[in-house]
Amino acid sequence: MHTIAFLLLMNSFAACQQESEIATTCTAEAGFKSVAVNQIFLENILPAEPATKIIFQSSDAGNSWQDVSAGLPWEYRGGNVYASGGEIFLSDGNEFYRSGTGSATPVWSKDMMMGGSSHRLSTGRSGMFACRYGWGLYQNLPGTDIWKDLTKTLVNKLVRTVCETPDGTLFLGFDGGILKSSDGGQSWKHVYDGEMILDIVASNGILIAGGEKGVMRSGDGGEHWTCVLDKNILIKNTGLINDRFYAILGTHDTEKVLPEGITSRLLVSDDAGLTWHRMEQQLLPLPDMYDMDQRLADAKDIYDIVQVDNALFCSFDTGLFRSYDQGKTWEPVLKSPKDKVFSIVVSGKVIYAVPRGGGC
Repeated sequence: MHTIAFLLLMNSFAACQQESEIATTCTAEAGFKSVAVNQIFLENILPAEPATKIIFQSSDAGNSWQDVSAGLPWEYRGGNVYASGGEIFLSDGNEFYRSGTGSATPVWSKDMMMGGSSHRLSTGRSGMFACRYGWGLYQNLPGTDIWKDLTKTLVNKLVRTVCETPDGTLFLGFDGGILKSSDGGQSWKHVYDGEMILDIVASNGILIAGGEKGVMRSGDGGEHWTCVLDKNILIKNTGLINDRFYAILGTHDTEKVLPEGITSRLLVSDDAGLTWHRMEQQLLPLPDMYDMDQRLADAKDIYDIVQVDNALFCSFDTGLFRSYDQGKTWEPVLKSPKDKVFSIVVSGKVIYAVPRGGGC
């Protein structure tokens, strides 16, 4: 009896196996893909690849750097970084992320109102402004993620930059010069009719604008502008180092490459933009000075510069460098990723560096 029962059990098991094989064969013949349940489960619950090397942060004057990209999409590659009102803003021209600076590590959130086009950010008395090339000008309502449209009265929406002076006057740089508004963007006056303007900076009643052909200056509230630095070459970055204006010259035209193989020059002004002198001759690293990486000894292109307390931080084509003697000597503190340069910004005493593609 035991033998008969065992044989019946084995026949039943074999029949079940055969039915399972038939079901699998039929499923395959019907065109369905057989996928393991565990595989489906893992694909649905596993987190996406963590974001890395999008933004770096230093809280100790550049001595150490932390990758604070966690929370950003892994495919996101922010190109520009801005600081305003205790917040950090990241933009790659298509998407826009922000984070408060109150915690040791940024917590990123996507701004749903600003995606979909190239834009630059600027801060002023009224808060944050955004220029969207081809769209116009927008203002962030403080404490919200709402952006007010200021483009209704703009005839030309090819805007590049915006500057708000302490008295609330707005200056807009675009592909045809400079516009001025004294009523919060309700109306605009064309105060400079000329070439493309990339940056406008205000300090102590003086306005400096850098663009396609050189540096323009105004000392009468932006009503009239004169050229104070005419190099017939692109001014790719204009700003302030403490109370001094600076301008970084650059070109992609090989026929205009400057002497010594340098494709950028850093000029500063000690007299409110009236006269300018070179600074990069002392600033550029000398060959064979550094052992960190051979590329750090070959820096020839300058992209950005900021100051934190008594230290200058300058972005070269090979990495980020620091100087404690106003550019007389420099040391490397952060190497650039391949084919990338750093955009840098300071919030309080914290430095943020974002790799971006080379160029202006």
